[in-house]
Amino acid sequence: MKRAWIALGLILVSLLIGGIDYLYAAGASDIYTDMLNEADAHIEKNEAYEAQSVTERLDHRYSEDKRILHIFSFHSDVNAIGYDLAALRRYAQTGNTADYLATSAQTKRRILSLYELRAPKLGNIL
Repeated sequence: MKRAWIALGLILVSLLIGGIDYLYAAGASDIYTDMLNEADAHIEKNEAYEAQSVTERLDHRYSEDKRILHIFSFHSDVNAIGYDLAALRRYAQTGNTADYLATSAQTKRRILSLYELRAPKLGNIL
């Protein structure tokens, strides 16, 4: 009977950690996407300085969150988003609207995939 309680405890801990990871990823992806949308709106209005400011804030926030994301995600995916954010900052500095918007769309897809990989679906569990 003792083994059953230990097994049940381990299952509950696993579910708790998975749930926390899912909620964290959902909240973070929403915040990152909102900030990217805000920066996109600025860059489309030729407000490069404002877009650069928002992108720098996003990059700073992502750098802080990256340590946690590395625990539960593929490192290459997390690093790719970091590289995209660095490119976005550079495109905002130079006012390169086309490359900025293309990289922003790619970054949004990568952020969304980090979230979708945590969804409690059978395909993600197996």
